Amino acid sequence: MHRISSKSLIFLVVFIDLLGFGIMIPMLPFYARSFGASATEVGFLMFVYSFMQIFIAPLWGRASDQYGRRPILLITIAGQCLAFAWAAFAGSYSILLLSRVFAGGFSANISTASAYMADISAPEDRAKAMGLVGAAFGLGFVFGPAIGGLLIPFGYQMPSAFAALLAFINLVGAFIFLAEPNSSEERRKANRRRFDWARFNEILADRKLFLPIFTFSLLTLAFVQLEVTFGLYVLDRFGLSERRAGLLLAFAGIVMAIVQGLIVGRASKFFGERRLITTGIILLCLGLFTMGLAPSPWVLVLALVVLAIGYSFSNPCLSALVSKSASASEQGSILGIYQSGGSVARVVGPILAGTLYDWNLRSPFWAGALITLTAVGIWIIFYRKKAGTSEV
Repeated sequence: MHRISSKSLIFLVVFIDLLGFGIMIPMLPFYARSFGASATEVGFLMFVYSFMQIFIAPLWGRASDQYGRRPILLITIAGQCLAFAWAAFAGSYSILLLSRVFAGGFSANISTASAYMADISAPEDRAKAMGLVGAAFGLGFVFGPAIGGLLIPFGYQMPSAFAALLAFINLVGAFIFLAEPNSSEERRKANRRRFDWARFNEILADRKLFLPIFTFSLLTLAFVQLEVTFGLYVLDRFGLSERRAGLLLAFAGIVMAIVQGLIVGRASKFFGERRLITTGIILLCLGLFTMGLAPSPWVLVLALVVLAIGYSFSNPCLSALVSKSASASEQGSILGIYQSGGSVARVVGPILAGTLYDWNLRSPFWAGALITLTAVGIWIIFYRKKAGTSEV
């Protein structure tokens, strides 16, 4: 199978996967409340999914190094299909919670798809390949909530049921059309041993790997401040409806998809990944800070565009840098650890954002700006010290 078609297939696999996720997740609070769940219990549904990812993603990544990308993708897609179906037939909050725990246990599609992209792309094209994964991710979150909103009038179970159907279609399509990357046999020979947590510590001790993983965690923590509070902020500050808040986030998702899918690959070759990461973090910082200051909805939209571009520059380039710093035999393991770093931020981030918002509605955005300012400072200092150059 030609590389271009493999990349297209992975793009579709990730897009359909995130489309289903995007359909269900925004509707999950309403579904939970239909069982009498409190706001805390709704938040716990989100918490358990990310908490499971922290520990599961490296294990699935290691399994994809040992047994191949294709079988792990098929297993995790099947797991997501069952989790969505389980949620659709939940008769109580407890059953719905168990379905989210189960879904978290099979949430390795993105890291495995990223490892697949790394297998089939040359190092100089790695940022472009990771950008395609990010673009598929963004488009799934653009169209998913809109479809979910159309399905809600048919019952709270319908978004989950439709997401399960999409996951099943994804599973069948991947089973028929997706081939194992050519590098699999060599990788398997180098990965006979089981996952060793001592190796996990070695990876984190390697500054070439730890810095982008830690930076990704910080950027995710900053971005979660926006995700959690944006709807409340535009309502409380500017009186914008939930519908308009959703449209603004969809617009940001489209910007991110365009930048990651069409611009990042070319820009990374011209400027280099490290410079693009630095630029992206600075833009994200400016966008978050401006959003907290925004005197009008138009300034808010401008800030949203700036931070969307910033996140789109930094995220795929960080993935590419991690991938290029990892050996071919450990792509899955290390990208799994990379995703775990983001999951840690998604466990801590909502609690921080909610607490800060209750104190002052602008403070989550300023906290996010401070987090990104810290990230860019660490990034610049480390690479100038390491390389003795300003190529950051």
